[in-house]
Amino acid sequence: MTQMTTTAPQARVLRNVENASLAQLVLKPTAVNGTEPSDAVDNVATMDASKIDLGFWACSPGVFKTARTGVNEIILVLQGSGTLVSDQGERVDHSVGDLVLIPDGWSGFWEIHEHFKKHYVTVAV
Repeated sequence: MTQMTTTAPQARVLRNVENASLAQLVLKPTAVNGTEPSDAVDNVATMDASKIDLGFWACSPGVFKTARTGVNEIILVLQGSGTLVSDQGERVDHSVGDLVLIPDGWSGFWEIHEHFKKHYVTVAV
């Protein structure tokens, strides 16, 4: 009888927030009202089998249109503050330490009040 060896899944640190690659901010093409928010992303991992993305994101102050289509996003605010304003006018303020859910189907504007950094996890639906 042959024994099969299986490797157990391993937990690991993917990236420390201090080492996130967020140096090159680029102007958001969906900016509104004459604001000029610029952002950068460091996608740390994509797990195709489970349709999960996680990483870090940073953005300068400004307002831009955004939507979540086909994914739920969970964020942990690491720096700064912002407000999510839905197309229906609902406002959700968030700042350092807040854990925020942006559900599939949500759309509206993101107002970034001060330089903003987040850790994000998106889960495809």
